[in-house]
Amino acid sequence: MNLFSNPEILRNARIQLRPRKMLIAAGMCAVVEVALGYAFFHSRSDIDIGGADYSGGRALLHVILWIQALVLVIGGGIACIHAIQREKDQNTFDFQRITRLSPLELTLGKLFGTPLMVFFVFLCLIPAAIVGAVSGGASWTILLAAYVLLMLGAIVCDAFALVISLFLRRGAVTWAILFFLALVGAGSGGSSFSPYLALGSGSPFVAVSLAQQTSWSLAPGVTHVGSMSLPTTNPFRDLFFGVPVHHALVLFVLDVTIFAWLLSAVARNIKRDPTNYELYTPAQALGFLCYFNFILFAFFQWYVPGAPRGLLGMPHPFTALDTQSVFLEANVIPFFIFGFILLRNRNQARRLLHSGTAGRLETWPAPYLFLGGLIVGIAMILVIQWKRDPSLEWSVAIAIFRVAYFAFWLICDFLFLQWTKLQRAGHPLLMGVLYLGVYYACAIIIVSSLHAQHSPFAAIFLPTPLFGLDTAAWSAHLGVWIAALALQIAAGVVFIALQRRTLAQLQPHASSISMNAPASASL
Repeated sequence: MNLFSNPEILRNARIQLRPRKMLIAAGMCAVVEVALGYAFFHSRSDIDIGGADYSGGRALLHVILWIQALVLVIGGGIACIHAIQREKDQNTFDFQRITRLSPLELTLGKLFGTPLMVFFVFLCLIPAAIVGAVSGGASWTILLAAYVLLMLGAIVCDAFALVISLFLRRGAVTWAILFFLALVGAGSGGSSFSPYLALGSGSPFVAVSLAQQTSWSLAPGVTHVGSMSLPTTNPFRDLFFGVPVHHALVLFVLDVTIFAWLLSAVARNIKRDPTNYELYTPAQALGFLCYFNFILFAFFQWYVPGAPRGLLGMPHPFTALDTQSVFLEANVIPFFIFGFILLRNRNQARRLLHSGTAGRLETWPAPYLFLGGLIVGIAMILVIQWKRDPSLEWSVAIAIFRVAYFAFWLICDFLFLQWTKLQRAGHPLLMGVLYLGVYYACAIIIVSSLHAQHSPFAAIFLPTPLFGLDTAAWSAHLGVWIAALALQIAAGVVFIALQRRTLAQLQPHASSISMNAPASASL
């Protein structure tokens, strides 16, 4: 189906784009544009923007781009948060689910139809941006790239808001909007994702800074301090496995791929019954985990910012074991998200058992967590082996042990959560998370009071000593580290046994199977 003939987009167009509403919006935008143009073109002094002085057209372009970014990101995001949740509150969403629209068509209709008035306001501000660009001498190729990134970044934010709307419960809209605004505010600073990554910000507001550039050069800038000229880093210079790449190209690829992941999540669930929502299939979730780690490995900064300077003026590099610690710490949250996607509730388990397609349900979600840990761990070791400094500390045995401990620690925790989620209770998963949180809080308090945070004996109860493991600690307490790993595996076996006993209670009885057999006719 053509996007412009999508019934959901046409329905929103009839509701939002009425002539009177459009005339009022266009008039308000014209008043703002005229007022800003008069203020900037008749100001007697230059205006400081990002440490540089601009006046007239450049300042007008900068402010208009900021307004357009706020309108697209915040206005479109809030509209998409209401898109599905409002239909559920009005009991009209079920009628949309049974239409002949495919899941992808309905998703695109919600994504591009709900914020139509926001797009119209964005277009109304284009004339002032053109005036500012012409009078300020902006580069048209850079300005076009900035608008492409702005639109694409806003669409990604709208898709994320649509995911929130799909899984939102009644009465939680305000909290969802506050959460969305907090994420937008946290990403609007324009700083890098992490000091460990040679990767610029992924916020759509980066487009505003890009429009102020005069060339596509990746050369470092120069700051004049008195009579001295000091080099400064180029904020649009990323390193892809050590190769300099312009951040605009990187951000374009990231936005496209992230949009594809978000779109597939909504299209997978939008026509399902809300009780059967699943963000991703296990294979898709594993793919997203690999995608995250590819970005982490590709843009990792192999030199620590602010570290003591070496003989050549370059910062001292990470050791290979320190690099693996950073990789493992960065994977804690993604692996926990991956684990929560895999969990199945009591009704889903019963349905799988009755259909005869339970498969590895007795050890769920251990197989996928182990496979994810194996793939990520092998890739991690190979990348470090490739990029490491041969003169610095490294041990393949320690690296393999870290990966194994990390994987079995996750498996143990999520086998416990899966077992609790199969119990007959009001909120079994919430209670399982609460029990797990209480255990870790008590363990941290006891270990901290004994000043044993880095002791190998603490690894029996907590994974934190794993991140500081080096060759000296490994050689001194090899038996303790192996015992800690063995106890994690033993605890996982116990939870598998408990899970199997719970699943045995959910197995269909022979009497229920025989009822499906055809009854013989008797005279």
